[in-house]
Amino acid sequence: MNYSRKWELMMYRHPGNRPRFLSLTAFKFPLNAKLSALHRITGLILIISLLGYLALAQLIIFHPIVTMDSIHDHCFINCLNSVFWSAISFHWLSGIRHLFAEHFIQPHSYRLINSAKISYLLLSIWGLLTVFISYQAWS
Repeated sequence: MNYSRKWELMMYRHPGNRPRFLSLTAFKFPLNAKLSALHRITGLILIISLLGYLALAQLIIFHPIVTMDSIHDHCFINCLNSVFWSAISFHWLSGIRHLFAEHFIQPHSYRLINSAKISYLLLSIWGLLTVFISYQAWS
């Protein structure tokens, strides 16, 4: 038995047959797993920000004092716009990547879509989009 397999088996055992707390920071997830988790997190952020937009619409509709002109440069609106558009840009880019990986069944194409270069390209495009979105929302 090699050393890594022995360490892996020891990691899950605890003297006295008690359950052992495993910290997620102890595991080293691959980049694709991190991107997949971030895709799910941005989906949750999109739902929360859409609820924020609905609350804002309700405020505008039912309170005649609040208008679009009066809240246009408010900090909450700028934060909501930044978070929403940054989340939707990553969610869209990552979703397109997932769809390509799902529909390319040739091994070469599948390996290319799931390569680290494509993953880092996705992250760099998202970083540039986030900077642009933040600049547009706050200027």
